[in-house]
Amino acid sequence: MDEQKTLTLDFIKSLMEPAYTLIWTDYNDNLDNHCGLIQKCLDSKSREHLWEKADEWYSDAEWEAVREIIAKLKEECAVFHDFDGEAVDDFFDEYEDEIRDEIYSRNDSDVVKELVRHTDDIPIRVEMLSNYDCINSNRFESQGGYRYEESYFGDMVDSLNLNPARVKKILTEHGYRAYGRFPNRKNRNGKEQVSYEQFYEELINSCCGANLLTYIGRVSLKELYEADFSLKEVIIPKGNCCGLFSSTYGGGSLLEMELKRDVKLKLEVKDYHGFRFWLDDERSKYDCSVRHVYGVDDSFFGDAVRIVS
Repeated sequence: MDEQKTLTLDFIKSLMEPAYTLIWTDYNDNLDNHCGLIQKCLDSKSREHLWEKADEWYSDAEWEAVREIIAKLKEECAVFHDFDGEAVDDFFDEYEDEIRDEIYSRNDSDVVKELVRHTDDIPIRVEMLSNYDCINSNRFESQGGYRYEESYFGDMVDSLNLNPARVKKILTEHGYRAYGRFPNRKNRNGKEQVSYEQFYEELINSCCGANLLTYIGRVSLKELYEADFSLKEVIIPKGNCCGLFSSTYGGGSLLEMELKRDVKLKLEVKDYHGFRFWLDDERSKYDCSVRHVYGVDDSFFGDAVRIVS
């Protein structure tokens, strides 16, 4: 077989490997401490922020890997194919962009997917928003008495599928005032998300202002990524818990109302009413997290939720 006499791009390409892994990641490379970045992706419903950050982190390493591949290709031309070293350098200088592009096109590494794969499930909160703002501490609310109609308390009762009449009964049995109409919605009996006893315990143990009904769980970053961070619904599994929590003031209730069944929540807010999906970020500069306030680890949040994109 005749030796190659003239350097060409096709010849250089023929010396290349079918694929190159330009970036290697190990199990310790993950996004466990980057909830803020993931929240940006959720807010924008896009992977762009994650791709941009990964490019920022790894572009130098990728560039260095390509540089090493080019150095080996030059060596192969000069040592094994008897091309003049100066001619090789001149050719690679002239076609540097084309050669680099070809190497990049053969890159089989996907650093973002590897980072996602190595990341633990992330604690999350799903908060109920209402036109009636929030519910305050039991001490504050009980002074005037609990009201079902036109109140956050009433929206919370409805969200948990509790029978208002039975809620009033348990409140009055324990000496609390309940004023206004508490209709007897019998169709909810046996279909409640939580027990009335645990609902009562959450109320009387609420010691903070500006609480929201908050469901807790964990989410797979892989599922978020595959959904392009665009979520329509979330299913909180049976056995997970909910309660009252204020990310503004850093307090709440016990967060121990255990769900009796899977609960599907539509992640849509209209006129400030609906459900908001939020990562429980200990490092957030803007709000308090359950982990920080309660001093709990990730197991406190229960099982992973399922998302519908």
